[in-house]
Amino acid sequence: MALQDRRVFNLRDFGIKRGLSFGHYRYKAVKPGLESHLHQGALEICFCMKGQQYYKIGEQLYELNGNDIFVVPPDTMHSTGEFPEDKGELFWLQILLDSSVGKLCNMPKKQSDFLLNTLLDKSQCIFKGSFQLKLNLEKLVDYLENVDSMLSKIMIDQLITQLLLETVILSKKTQKSLPSIKLNTLDKYIQKNLFRIIYVDEMANIVGMSTGYFKAWFKKESGMPPKEYVNRLKIEQAKIDLRTTKTVTEVAFGLGFASSQYFATTFKKFTGTTPKSYRRLQREL
Repeated sequence: MALQDRRVFNLRDFGIKRGLSFGHYRYKAVKPGLESHLHQGALEICFCMKGQQYYKIGEQLYELNGNDIFVVPPDTMHSTGEFPEDKGELFWLQILLDSSVGKLCNMPKKQSDFLLNTLLDKSQCIFKGSFQLKLNLEKLVDYLENVDSMLSKIMIDQLITQLLLETVILSKKTQKSLPSIKLNTLDKYIQKNLFRIIYVDEMANIVGMSTGYFKAWFKKESGMPPKEYVNRLKIEQAKIDLRTTKTVTEVAFGLGFASSQYFATTFKKFTGTTPKSYRRLQREL
């Protein structure tokens, strides 16, 4: 798949009469947040593959982590709230519900209505994805970027159908409602030790795993590598500390960063702004 920052495809340009937008981004740093908007007559399925993303609907804030799926119902105002579009990778697919505009990927109406109504029932719920889903999402990007034959168009129809079917199947699986006990233990440990460098091998030791196995387990549980998870918690604490009389350097060293420069780089990566700018904005509120 082409390594591009962000791609958006108008599905109707590819003969998908009930398709609106299919998109993908892979950000190495945060981007400005999504303004409040809606998709008229269309539901949107968001596949968060890596990192973290927030969606705000009304007063409700939803937090997506790696391998999470979220369905936004049609005609519903949503945004990322006060959060930026986060560092990481996300796909989205928007499908019109009105069958009068045409068939959905040449499926019989009864079948397409079943898939879309099932997804509507799961709107504003977060559920887990799968490895196969990511492969199909990547394949769809490839075919949309390189439509060169009737075979490509057939494959695009088939992949969208597969994505909807697989998403429906995943939505019916029993979901974990609470973080694992081990992850809760690590959260408490990290919070107590935010003032210093926290090493991956010591985190692994706390939950009785080898470092290699721990890295894979942690990423599966939290959707991100251990170091990134720790830094995100440190930056959340930094936001609180920057509202005090402490200098940026004091905040940086107080959270175990080796230098104020590294702290500023990390802070901007996860918030989209520098510590000094963040402090100034908070004081102007």
